Amino acid sequence: MSTSSQISRRQFLQYAGLTAASTLLAACQSTAPQATNPPVGIPSAAAFMSIPAIIKPRKVTIQIDGWAVPVTSQLLAKPLFVDFTRQSGIEIEFVPRTNTKQDELNRLAAAVQSGTSPYDIIDFEDELTTSFSRAGYMAPLNDLLSADFWDDFPPAMKAYSDEWSTYQGELFRVVHNWEMPYWWYRKDWFDQMGIAIPTTWDEVRAMGTAFTNENRGVWASEDGLVKGGYLNVYLAWITLQAGGNPYNVDDKYKMALEYIYDLLYTDKVLNPASLQKRIDQQNADYLANKVAFMRQWPFFYDISHSPENAAWFAEEKVAVALPPVGPGGKQNSTYAASWGFGIVKTAPELDAAEEVFKFLISPEVAVEMALISVWYVSARKSILAVMGDSGVAKMMNMYTNGGVIGVRPFHPRFFEAITILEDTAAAYLTRQITLDQSMNKAKEQLAKLT
Repeated sequence: MSTSSQISRRQFLQYAGLTAASTLLAACQSTAPQATNPPVGIPSAAAFMSIPAIIKPRKVTIQIDGWAVPVTSQLLAKPLFVDFTRQSGIEIEFVPRTNTKQDELNRLAAAVQSGTSPYDIIDFEDELTTSFSRAGYMAPLNDLLSADFWDDFPPAMKAYSDEWSTYQGELFRVVHNWEMPYWWYRKDWFDQMGIAIPTTWDEVRAMGTAFTNENRGVWASEDGLVKGGYLNVYLAWITLQAGGNPYNVDDKYKMALEYIYDLLYTDKVLNPASLQKRIDQQNADYLANKVAFMRQWPFFYDISHSPENAAWFAEEKVAVALPPVGPGGKQNSTYAASWGFGIVKTAPELDAAEEVFKFLISPEVAVEMALISVWYVSARKSILAVMGDSGVAKMMNMYTNGGVIGVRPFHPRFFEAITILEDTAAAYLTRQITLDQSMNKAKEQLAKLT
């Protein structure tokens, strides 16, 4: 790693995450409950202001998912980010992902093989982390972490990072969230009808009769299951509830596929149009009063609480309950997954990207990002110290204390494996092939990956 001609990398590590303590605490007071203890590691503003200016202007582009660009770009006007740019001479720009995961994989592969990259830092999910790290597209990050970096993380997040963000001892991603599919439901509807929230698979099956009205376009549940999107997430979620791993293509996976099929067609619980919907369309249908309950990631909290939906919003419309328990037991009711930041090894501004990366993963910036969006909320101690037991943090504590979070099913060639599962499962769930044909095709194709 190269060093700046103005300040050393050690000095920059000290200063990169700094901001005025008063600015951060004021933001915390206006946005979230006051922490019992302040976030760790916040030094004085005077220390930050003493850094000599770096003259050479540079720009670091950070690719994030398209929907998150508007909210994340708000950070650039925050004093923490303004001071960083002024002192480092590095401008930060958030740019949207091109399209699907496959498109992103193809685009980055072509760029890296040509010795360049369309961006310097990427925000990427579990699927692409396994593919990118094993393909050699990402720069190792171990040397960019301070000695006490992991002290801010609970053991579960560290263990997750060791499994999903590390390859051959090298870290390639630092996660900025710690999220799981939550069970959102219309408490007002359930209360009005005198129906208890379902706690088992069998009870979920009964919800179609209670809520689905095809003439009005209302369904008990919906999801965003279009291929190339999040069908693989749903397959893993249901198979985990069955007590298995979908990549084993065994009896547990078969049980999961049969259950999903029944929810779609036999029990009329899950809207079959889910197989053509993206998650933004799923959210829109929920907000349009067409869905009684759904599995969705925590970013729906921001969407439902946004000013744009103020006329619709009521707490009882976005209640959160523990997910139903399947044959695999309570401990396998859901799983945690994450997105996080990594540096492309062929980044056009590699040295500057390293400085921005250290800035982004600092406790101070982690708090600032968590305060603007649940997309950046995790169980880091610095974040929970500020956010306390409210919003998504409250939901996270409910699921953690409820003992319902299992380990996300893993495959070493994850991106290729989920593509196989999506293709074969979608063909069965859209009634193009039989269940046995779907299972046989999945087994045959997955066997070629090992």
